[in-house]
Amino acid sequence: MTENKATAPAVTAAEMRYALALVVAPEDAARLKRSDLLRGGRLIRRRITSTYYDTRDKELQRRTLALSVRREGGRVFETLEVMPGSAATNGERAMWQTPLARPAPDLKPLAKVDGIRNLEDAPLKPVFTCRLRRSRAVLEPDGAAVALSFDEGEIRARGGRKLQVSEIELELQQGTPRAVFTLANALAGEAPLRVELRSKAARGYALADRTEPREASATSKFGAVDLHRSMAAEDALAVILRRCLAHLLANEPAALAGKEEGVHQMRVALRRLRVALVLFRSMLPEAERNWVSGEVKWLAAALGRARNWDVVGGFVRRVRDSMTDDRDLVALAHAVERERRRGYNALRGVLGTQRYTQFTLGLMGWIETRAWRRPGALETSILQVSVVGKLADQVLERRYRQARNRARNFDRLGTVGRHRLRIALKKIRYAADSFASIYARKAVRRYIKHLETLQDGLGLLNDIASSEKLLRNLIQRRPSQALIRGDALVRGWCAHVALECEPALQKGFKRLKKAEPFWRRPAKI
Repeated sequence: MTENKATAPAVTAAEMRYALALVVAPEDAARLKRSDLLRGGRLIRRRITSTYYDTRDKELQRRTLALSVRREGGRVFETLEVMPGSAATNGERAMWQTPLARPAPDLKPLAKVDGIRNLEDAPLKPVFTCRLRRSRAVLEPDGAAVALSFDEGEIRARGGRKLQVSEIELELQQGTPRAVFTLANALAGEAPLRVELRSKAARGYALADRTEPREASATSKFGAVDLHRSMAAEDALAVILRRCLAHLLANEPAALAGKEEGVHQMRVALRRLRVALVLFRSMLPEAERNWVSGEVKWLAAALGRARNWDVVGGFVRRVRDSMTDDRDLVALAHAVERERRRGYNALRGVLGTQRYTQFTLGLMGWIETRAWRRPGALETSILQVSVVGKLADQVLERRYRQARNRARNFDRLGTVGRHRLRIALKKIRYAADSFASIYARKAVRRYIKHLETLQDGLGLLNDIASSEKLLRNLIQRRPSQALIRGDALVRGWCAHVALECEPALQKGFKRLKKAEPFWRRPAKI
């Protein structure tokens, strides 16, 4: 790539940019442009072409950086941005920008940026291009300034591959993030919107790497939470809640695409969110906590219906695989699949509601504005002076004692008792996952492994009990001899699996009882 003859001055300081992207249908974007919400802000329309460059082996991408040369009107800019990871929901991005004399990339002005080290003279080649029609207005609500941009166009990679773009971007120019979320909620009240976590650069790389649209419906697990013992409790709470929200949103496209694992991971995200609210309960105002808990319960019910029929369908398939030609099982499988499709259709309806969008935006805004703070209130004082290490020790010990009490007379625990024990173990595990980084890694991993083994066994028994109930209700609604016989075969298989599971459960419980609680060890330095 030819260098610019007039090299721009060196850039060292990053500009921190706070922005939120919302996916919008083109017809809704056209309607929103005429909304009263834009009153006082004049839309300025322009075309923007951004070409993204990287080294031959995509070293910038590996370093989570994206380099683009943007043409906007008669001006040319070079921008280096940090691509957020899948766990990023805080909207803040580091960016370095410099004007160019010619539309060709030049890393020399960015040489002092840490991520560019040793790449200043590396040959660069175009990877993908983003062409947008941007309509932009600056709104000034309550003394703040928010740039609202309607971006419509496409991202294009080699081979003719392209990805349509239709979104709204809200960028904070002055004030606090509260202004961004207030405006986003107002927009969501007028048209269906969806939070987009992936930057245009991340989507462009996925397109160039041929993982789009596959990546759009990929599933994501919770991942690690980076805390340290001396961190303020409210900072730790924000980190954990961000991870829960990112986990939820990252799996939303997969759930919409009908992927079983996407629904499962969204449910896990909600459970972790619920546990986080309990862990920090004493620090959170009751009204906000109740609102989040209520929305979580509502969303979990919609996800649960789809997930429960996924589980039933899995059991029926496994029995059917062992009895290939059984017509009763075929009839039962078709009936279960109909219920599963109804569950997924209902879930898609819920994920497309204004209520869901405003829940995700509300939770994001709650985290980023620290809306749990109340001037002069005791909760605020506790949050500011507490450190998370001491809190984590206390929380884990309390959860441990609760689980130990529920595990008494394990041999004689019935379905309800084992279900309660499973929930208690799950709460320990999720708490341990959240606080893992402040303890010795091997000790945490070893203890969590014991929890997972026992939790999986108890989870299987719970799935069997739930599936039997769902099948019983299905047959009551649509009685037929074929379904009754198919149900009998599935019940027999489930009884056999439950019986085989018992020795492993007993062994797992004994191992967990002997395991040393990692939070009682000397603190990790």
